[in-house]
Amino acid sequence: MHKRLADHTNSALRRWLKMHKALCVLALVAALIGILELGQPIDLSLRLIRNKARQHPASGQVVVIGIDDKSLARFGPWPWNNALIAKVNDRLFAAGADRVFINLQLQGSGTPGDKALVRSIAAHPGKVYAAAAVSADEKSMMPMPELAGKAQTVSTVRWIQAYWNGVAAVPYSKRIDGRLYQTMDAAIARVSGGEDNSFPIDYSIQPRSIPYISIADLLTSPQAAQSVAGKDVLIGFNSDSLGLMLSVPGHGRASSTMIIAMGAETLKQGRPVSLGWWPSWLIALCASALVLHGSQRVLSRIAGPLGLVAILLLPLALDASHINMDIVAGLVLSIGAMIQLAWRRFGARQRNVGSINPVSGLLTTNAIRHDDGVDDRLLIAARIRHFADVVSTLPPHAEQALTTQIVSRLQFGVGNGQLLHGDDGNFFWLADQAELETVIEQFQALHVIFRNPIRVMDKSFDVDVSFGLDREIEGPLSHRLVSALAAAHSAEQENTCWKLHDPAAAGAKEWSLSLLGELDQALMSGRVWVAYQPKFNLHSRQMCGAEALVRWTHETRGPISPQQFVEMAERHGRIGKLTEFVLNDALALAKRVLSIDPEFQMSVNISPSLLSESGLYGMVIDALARNDLPAHCLILEVTETAAIAEGRIAAQTLAEFEALGVGLSIDDYGTGLSTLEYLRKIPASELKIDRRFTSELCSSPADQVVMKSTIQLAHALGMKACAEGIETAEELYILTGMECDVGQGFHLARPGAADDIISLAGQQDILRTLHG
Repeated sequence: MHKRLADHTNSALRRWLKMHKALCVLALVAALIGILELGQPIDLSLRLIRNKARQHPASGQVVVIGIDDKSLARFGPWPWNNALIAKVNDRLFAAGADRVFINLQLQGSGTPGDKALVRSIAAHPGKVYAAAAVSADEKSMMPMPELAGKAQTVSTVRWIQAYWNGVAAVPYSKRIDGRLYQTMDAAIARVSGGEDNSFPIDYSIQPRSIPYISIADLLTSPQAAQSVAGKDVLIGFNSDSLGLMLSVPGHGRASSTMIIAMGAETLKQGRPVSLGWWPSWLIALCASALVLHGSQRVLSRIAGPLGLVAILLLPLALDASHINMDIVAGLVLSIGAMIQLAWRRFGARQRNVGSINPVSGLLTTNAIRHDDGVDDRLLIAARIRHFADVVSTLPPHAEQALTTQIVSRLQFGVGNGQLLHGDDGNFFWLADQAELETVIEQFQALHVIFRNPIRVMDKSFDVDVSFGLDREIEGPLSHRLVSALAAAHSAEQENTCWKLHDPAAAGAKEWSLSLLGELDQALMSGRVWVAYQPKFNLHSRQMCGAEALVRWTHETRGPISPQQFVEMAERHGRIGKLTEFVLNDALALAKRVLSIDPEFQMSVNISPSLLSESGLYGMVIDALARNDLPAHCLILEVTETAAIAEGRIAAQTLAEFEALGVGLSIDDYGTGLSTLEYLRKIPASELKIDRRFTSELCSSPADQVVMKSTIQLAHALGMKACAEGIETAEELYILTGMECDVGQGFHLARPGAADDIISLAGQQDILRTLHG
């Protein structure tokens, strides 16, 4: 019972993944765009449009006093005597300024002007704020000691410029010499925050609306200072020749002093919140699910445009509440889903030509041939006996009535499945493998139902039915149609209810049992051996490790596919013994290579089924101890599966290996689950990208994008990226340019015996010595 339930669940999961493959791929690509911030240029452009739509003036409560070209012409080149800064400070407070923020490095000059500045600031306790900063060479620059206790110290940040030569976000506080200081922006706005927190600047504020006074005007015109009464004043450079000029999106360039004023104005509006990319991605995911898989046709048509409009307009409403949201990830997902839907509908119209039976209105078998593929469900064929004879006795318009009654009877067995109409009274449908017993019972019931005559035009016709069953799930459906129909035809000839088409079952079973009986003997006789595929550092072109590959050379059958006998060993409980053999052989070789190259690492594949067993950890510990090797020289490669991602024992085992120091590699990445959740749960140090992505690098721009994004994702998660199957120099060149760390493949070196690895390590040791 439990096995049937598990089979049914697995089958349903595989069908769900197949059905939702397009949505999963689109969602993953969009999430990668968000995580890797690939959409920042587009997000900036969209935010610029929104800022234009809601641009507004500053509050006017922050006044900038600028040391500009006019001031330099009036009072001479910078630096000025501190007495002049003191005069500016006195003039501002005399005009009624609330607080004064000096965005200058107030250093002593050894002149009487120092004392004048100290006296001026001391005359207004708690009202003057002096800047502290960290220089480009990480040296702290504090106000002169005489100002201690007289001026409050705030920090100015060394601007982290974005790719557009501007400032995207500013921290609330900055640590200098081990002490945390509030940034000037936050201090002006009277807002506090931790050093790990930052806020985005609202560039919808018009820089030109910030009140500005040149120091030249302030000191020469008594009326110029009247506008500072009751306001906070910010003194700083406002000249290309003195300070850093930064880009202000939509407004040209501005000085760093103006950027500080805009940051303060931003906080005065309210503390901004950054949601990032995931809300728009989530909205798009829900809309895309309705677009691609909605049960209501009208809703699926409008869900895409509505989701797209929501993603575009929601940030505009959130901006007004000081909430920022990136939307490119959501746009990519939404637009991709609508393109996929349009392609499906266009493709469906093309496929429907000749794919609808005009009599029954059902899909024909051409629908399968147009979209052929592998399906893990049972394929059932129903053959109506004497169908052609009955139709030949009816007028043309009566064939539909006959077919309608046949379909209504078959529907009892089909249930909610899709019934296909073939030629000459043949019908097909699919059923879950877990429902095999139920399907056979339905055959018996339908056989009884069809014994009742069918009445058409006051005539009764005796019809009978025979069923064929195909469960060779490895083959394409188009091929299985013939197999199922052949079984139904055989059942008709043998006058039985149903028949199974499974010609390979007996031979396959005999072959598996024979190999299983010979495996243990092959291990002892040396027929099972280990080949080693060198792994190379793609930056240095030096061998950095090898992967152990199990091989079996049969006495009479020759080389046997590893996939075949490894899978057989897993099914019959022999995989542990096989793994132990490979592990000890590999570590014995690693010990020899380490004496030549101390950085060498040996990779060994581990079956997912072994990770759920408690003996694996002890097996690895014993193998390392037997060969007197450190744990870090071993890398265990695991293939991504649901059992690993969600299994408690498997996760615990992987955590134990990580704590021990054994490296973990995610093998064949891109062929299994490939979810971010899987990468987050597995404590891996290496991500091995499946060879199918490498093989198309030179011809497929899409594979290049996937490869580059995957390498960047690996690096972002602290893992090395390893590419499998490097077959050409062109592939090697592309991967090196993408900063892939490790590679293996026939172009670099073919798998060889242990002595080949020793020889290769020795050659590289000589080269290192010569170049040392």
